[in-house]
Amino acid sequence: MRTRVVLALLAVSLVTVACGDDTSVFDLAVGDCFNDDAAAADVVQTVATVRCSEPHDNEIFFEFSMTDASFPGQEATATAAGARCVAEFEGFVGLSYEESDLDLFPIIPTVQSWADGDRVVYCALYGLDRSKLTGSMRGAAR
Repeated sequence: MRTRVVLALLAVSLVTVACGDDTSVFDLAVGDCFNDDAAAADVVQTVATVRCSEPHDNEIFFEFSMTDASFPGQEATATAAGARCVAEFEGFVGLSYEESDLDLFPIIPTVQSWADGDRVVYCALYGLDRSKLTGSMRGAAR
């Protein structure tokens, strides 16, 4: 079964699977909101999506595909993904990452999913103070 790694960047690890509609990590899209599950592992198969109008922990704000032919390793993948997520943050939120009260983490392929052709990285944001978000953070300038 294919799985993905959820890594924290400049924050405590956030992993999800809690209440809401379970959505495969391969079916996420920009604008999807979801909640944390403290009992989840670092490798997840589904996340609990909720409507962004409801209080939620995280939102997908960008996705891209890595172009490496072979798996570059978990650390290199996480580093490259984190850098790209930071670069794309302001375009979604409307405020630079450094000025924002939001933080981010990438959801990256595992070595197993990479072997199956998975190259997609999702960039997710959350409140730096870990408070629930309400509404999309697109253009929120916070």
